This record gives sequence, C-alpha cells and structure tokens, in this order.
Amino acid sequence: MNDSDEARRIALIRSYANSLSVDREHDEQVMKNALLLFDGLAPLHALGDDARFLLTAAALLHDIGWSQGPEAHHKSSQRLIKEDRTLPLDNKERVIIALLARYHRKALPSLKHREYAGLDDEERALVRVLSSILRIADGLDRTHQSLVRDIDVTIVDTGVTITCSSEQEGDAERYYGIQKADLFTRTFGREVAIEWRVQD
Repeated sequence: MNDSDEARRIALIRSYANSLSVDREHDEQVMKNALLLFDGLAPLHALGDDARFLLTAAALLHDIGWSQGPEAHHKSSQRLIKEDRTLPLDNKERVIIALLARYHRKALPSLKHREYAGLDDEERALVRVLSSILRIADGLDRTHQSLVRDIDVTIVDTGVTITCSSEQEGDAERYYGIQKADLFTRTFGREVAIEWRVQD
C-alpha cells in the first residue's frame, strides 16, 4: 500500500467515523496517542506499516458504538465495523480492526470469542499487540481533554516507561493508562510505568 492509497483510505475511514462519533476530538487524540506509542515501541513489537494502518483505523473507529447507546459500546463498535461495507477494507482487515475496537476496553482477547479464535496464530498475536497499545492510548485520554502533547517511550528488560508531555496535570490519564496496561504486560511480559511531564 503506497502513501497516497493509505491516505485515501484513512480519509474515508475518518469520514465514516465522524458520521457516528460522539466525540471526534477524543477519537483523534486516541489515534495520536496510539501512533506515538506504536512508533516508540517499534523495537519491541517490530511491526510495519500495515499494522500501523490497522491501529490508525481502529483508533478512529473504536468509539463509534456510542452512537448505538452507552451499553457495551465496544461490542457495538465491533458490529458496526463488521457490517459496514463502505469502509475501504478487505475482509481480514475488517475482522482485525473490529476486534481491536472490541478489545479497547473490558475483556481481553480470548479463544472463547469466535472471531478471535478464527484467526491464525500470527493474526491473533497482531490483535493482542495492537489492542494492548490501543487500550493504553484510550486510557491516556480518559477525561477527553486531549491533554497529551507528546509521548516518549523507554524500553528496558523488565519494563516500559511512557513519559507524557502535557500543559497540565493528568492524574486520571496516568491512572487509567496504567489500569489499561494489563494486556500489554501479559503480551510483552513488561510492567508499564507512566510519567507525566508538565511543560509551560
């Protein structure tokens, strides 16, 4: 996929997300957080541009289920992504992105879930990695105030430190970023620490 084709597809996905979104700024901030994390964690996950595209799409679409009501909105997001045929996705991309939206909150990936179980080992590993990043990215915008301006990632043998730069304190973001790092720790075997750097 070349850059112009990817840009076209992202534009179409963003347009669809915007048609259902209850908070476009949050969607964009979660996408920003997710991509900063993805890039900073590259030495750990070793994934390429195709995976980055999947994460971008999932971040933009993760909360569209709110348009159907607040109850189990992550499952509603999964269903809407699966059912909509205007999204510029092939069948495998659609399934993976829908699963990423489902796993951005609540239950972790499980073989008890039919569509996740239907993937091969490599695809399931991809879902775990990208979901683990999306969960943290979402937690880092807990208050929907787009507080995170930049993210630095430090990787050591036993853990990962995520340093967020912001113009103000983000106690809720830091707390929920850690709470939602559960899948990341299971996937990579590394504890996550979040530091908050307030800049003038």
